[in-house]
Amino acid sequence: MNEKQQQAVILLATGKTGAEVAKELKVTPKTISAWRNSPEFRAELNMYMQDIKTANAERLRSLCGVALQTIETCMLDEETPVKEKLAASFKLLELGRVSPSAIGATDAGKIHFEDMLRI
Repeated sequence: MNEKQQQAVILLATGKTGAEVAKELKVTPKTISAWRNSPEFRAELNMYMQDIKTANAERLRSLCGVALQTIETCMLDEETPVKEKLAASFKLLELGRVSPSAIGATDAGKIHFEDMLRI
């Protein structure tokens, strides 16, 4: 992949839209779309997204103890209004059920094979 494609991978993986990436890289949205149809490009994008997901998961894991302590302190504090305790409780229950969605293959050959199966 060329340098602009590498930059596009990074920008897309960090949440920019295809139109935003095209504008920033001074290419057409059609170019971004064509790149996204390439198994090699998609594999690289998936790898980058997997790296970001792993890094974010580590950051979250490192903050879990602090977050739980904060919630526990809030919930055990008799001065905390019941409404706030309930909100914290419901949020904790909600977050406890979150499961990450699949990102996709990081192997261009596998992506190409999957594309061929869809035809």
